[in-house]
Amino acid sequence: MKQAFIQLGEGLTDLFEFNTLIEYNFQRIDHIIYFHTPTSEKKLSSVAIIMEPTSGQHFQAMYIMINALKYPYPTPNKKFELINAQADRFDIDIKGIDVQPPEAFHDLDLYYNYLISVLRLQRWIPPLQ
Repeated sequence: MKQAFIQLGEGLTDLFEFNTLIEYNFQRIDHIIYFHTPTSEKKLSSVAIIMEPTSGQHFQAMYIMINALKYPYPTPNKKFELINAQADRFDIDIKGIDVQPPEAFHDLDLYYNYLISVLRLQRWIPPLQ
């Protein structure tokens, strides 16, 4: 099964698209995961929607907004609260994990491979087949 990230932007309009994806696809969503970088200089978080695999287990989409919000601890922010409210509305599981920042990688493909490895180690997505 191919597992791939589909990148959205990091702005407010992308946040509205992210929330609309939740609203219209909540039945297929497995998790919403925050990738936090509290030890990085910028202290930003990325957020991803992890979809259930397609029928036949051919593809699993993961929609991501990279560095889209400020690290929400100890003080949450509006973007964080908006995403969590939408997840609560549709009873979607929310997870969070501290990771390396995207800037630590030469390109986004390497960063995505790293995140997929993290997700597999946590057993939040199926293993490589």
